[in-house]
Amino acid sequence: MRANHRGMIIVETKTIHLTTKEAQILRDVCFARMKVLQAGDPEEAASLPMPTELSEGMVRQALPVFDFFRCAWNGHEEGVKRQAKAQFSLAPQAGCDYYDGMIGAYRQIVSAQMKEYTPEDVVALQQRLKDFVKTLKAAPARNLYIADCHFYHRRLNTEMDRRGFACVEEMNDHMIRQWNAKVHPNDTVYILGDFSMADGFQTSGVLRSLHGKKHLILGNHDERYLKDKHFEDALLQSVQPYLEIRDQGRVVILSHYPVFCYKGQYRRDKQGNALTYMLYGHVHNTHDERLIHRFIMETRRTSVMSRHATAPETIPCNMINCFCMFSDYQPMTLYEWIETDRRRREALEGR
Repeated sequence: MRANHRGMIIVETKTIHLTTKEAQILRDVCFARMKVLQAGDPEEAASLPMPTELSEGMVRQALPVFDFFRCAWNGHEEGVKRQAKAQFSLAPQAGCDYYDGMIGAYRQIVSAQMKEYTPEDVVALQQRLKDFVKTLKAAPARNLYIADCHFYHRRLNTEMDRRGFACVEEMNDHMIRQWNAKVHPNDTVYILGDFSMADGFQTSGVLRSLHGKKHLILGNHDERYLKDKHFEDALLQSVQPYLEIRDQGRVVILSHYPVFCYKGQYRRDKQGNALTYMLYGHVHNTHDERLIHRFIMETRRTSVMSRHATAPETIPCNMINCFCMFSDYQPMTLYEWIETDRRRREALEGR
């Protein structure tokens, strides 16, 4: 685990190193798929990055690209259609002629790029990436949390949050990459509201692309896609406005809206450690969050007498804002959020 330049906690993932030739193959195969599926803008393969180190999440995202390559190169029309259909949500502009001439166009593009390697080299790289995934030990399932992703929210990118992406598509792509670099397929992710501003079809496409088993805590912007007949309900394990769960010996209160006096707030173990945490969203990093911070710090400085104590004790107040920008758009575990929240509030207090 390490902190980035913003002081955010980033969890290290296992990586695989590629040779220059392998990195070129990966870049060119990705470029060819993008051109044929009309899913990207680059005019030349050289405009795409050529990474020589891939995280586990990046490897898992890359493998379907190779399946598409093998189907197209072998002329397997049904396989091409199946692989392309899986990517259709990324390229709805392709229209009725989506599959026409796809195999020929793909071979033409790939052949133009294949000057230093063969189709067999591509298949060999795919197998190496598959072997890398197989060698990874199955990670234990974790509970992860994140709030206020706001996929497809154009105005929020330039106003309020000022996320700084060139366009909403770039924002969406970055959040998907960050999510999948962290989340394993067997992880459970609790989304604390305001997941997407898009319709049911687009939001379903995003959910299908994200790892993990996903539960939604309702926010004030979620009903639009949830009520859309094109939304795939099965993509969410549950949808509810409020939830209480247990996570590694702690009770976790989950709500899109901050709850100032939450259930179990005063509970501690024999060492004085908090037994309950309240995770929220909704307020992003606005003046409302600064007011909540003042409430939290004032509460923690307040001493009260209880029937179980022989002297006044300070009031626990463990409210954590799981705003996605505080974690660089990655869902995090409870303990990662505790540490991130501690550092952020200390910085606000000038400590």
